[in-house]
Amino acid sequence: WLMFDWNTPKQGGRRSSWVRGWTVWTYFRDYFPIRLIKTHNLLPSRNYIFGYHPHGIFCFGAFCNFGTEATGFSKKFPGIKPSLATLAGNFRFPILRDYLMSGGICP
Repeated sequence: WLMFDWNTPKQGGRRSSWVRGWTVWTYFRDYFPIRLIKTHNLLPSRNYIFGYHPHGIFCFGAFCNFGTEATGFSKKFPGIKPSLATLAGNFRFPILRDYLMSGGICP
């Protein structure tokens, strides 16, 4: 399966609204705690690059904000489809890669 599906992360993954909306992500958000603060309205017809700092080794905040719906990204920024970039090596672990691709995360 890994050989057949090798290039899927480079093509944007397999975004799944169902996985992005799992309740477990709200527990994840509350444990760390992670917040998404909107400071400006953004037009959905344009492209944007969001910076995230500090991120450390594990980018839990970036994953939670842009790879899940735990902080309400789609409600705060309607019409904008976030994609999170990460190291290509993260897609070599079979179960982890499926979670990453369902959240719209790409190398």
